[in-house]
Amino acid sequence: MRNFIFSIILLWSLTAFSQVAIAQEKVLTLSEAEALLEKAQQKYSKAKDAYRKSLKTGEETTTLKALRSASREVGRYRLEIFKVHKRDFLRERAELSDEEAAEFFPYYEELQNKLFRIHDDAQREIKRLLRSKEPVSDAEYQAAVAKKIEAVQEEAQVQKEYYERFLKILPARKIVLIFDAEARFSQEMMRTKPGKQGNRQNLLQSLKNDKK
Repeated sequence: MRNFIFSIILLWSLTAFSQVAIAQEKVLTLSEAEALLEKAQQKYSKAKDAYRKSLKTGEETTTLKALRSASREVGRYRLEIFKVHKRDFLRERAELSDEEAAEFFPYYEELQNKLFRIHDDAQREIKRLLRSKEPVSDAEYQAAVAKKIEAVQEEAQVQKEYYERFLKILPARKIVLIFDAEARFSQEMMRTKPGKQGNRQNLLQSLKNDKK
């Protein structure tokens, strides 16, 4: 049961940090993100031990708060590592120069964050209805469908605005290469089992091999 609780806390932390852009003074390199993740995992391990001990004394409220804070930090740097891998692959696949990458990726990250928020708002309402212990009226289901339709339309409008902005930064050919790279990256992530260190290390290599 305790392992289940810890798994839920980690999952919650990853979800929380995928919902917002992480404000940083600079983009982390892979080695920097991995070093910070290692420190965060050590902090989480200590917080988990403290929480286990507090269950015996009935003082788990304070330690649970610390555990959640530590798990959010782990989630933050796991997300950063994922973003570094994705940026590296998109950059290589689209053959972006240093100048192009520096100008393109801030807007690309903005787009991804906006699309997630739009999707998440609609999806949260659907989950609320499906988890409701009270009877849900047809009108509420209709409203959820309408909200989903609005989200799809809003996503299309936001994508249009950003794709037009991308065309002012990159040649159209490179944007098409980025579209293809996104699809290939997503496919590989679906095949990669989370939590396997070897899989994470070989992710980019398998994508590079696919490119050949």
